[in-house]
Amino acid sequence: MELAVIMLENTVDNQAFSRQIRDFHKKKGQPLAIRFSEELTHIILEAPCLYIPDPKQLDPRTILDGTIRQVASHGEIHPRHKGKTVNLHLDSELVAELEQIRALVSSKTQQEVIRELFVRGMRSYLAEQEEDRNE
Repeated sequence: MELAVIMLENTVDNQAFSRQIRDFHKKKGQPLAIRFSEELTHIILEAPCLYIPDPKQLDPRTILDGTIRQVASHGEIHPRHKGKTVNLHLDSELVAELEQIRALVSSKTQQEVIRELFVRGMRSYLAEQEEDRNE
């Protein structure tokens, strides 16, 4: 799972800001990991989505790995490489095949099965294109 990361210098002001972020996460019931660099010079905050009270409080020297979005009352930092949700409308034959495959590989999630189908489908399509070129 991709994580959003904030790395702050270990100063008194940034320690207070980190506590605000920690409390904000507790209030929202969201996970947050807080750790320090080996030299204890930086505070590192990691979460699937970091919630911050006010993005303007971020120090210019703050290192971010993610994208900031301003929401009504707070800011959110999302991972840079977060996947996208796609709605697929499949015909009934494909849905039936998907359910058959899923029944055979019950240890996999629907997302894993669909990903595998796309990969195999693309490989098959590329092989067919290669055969057509060779003819």
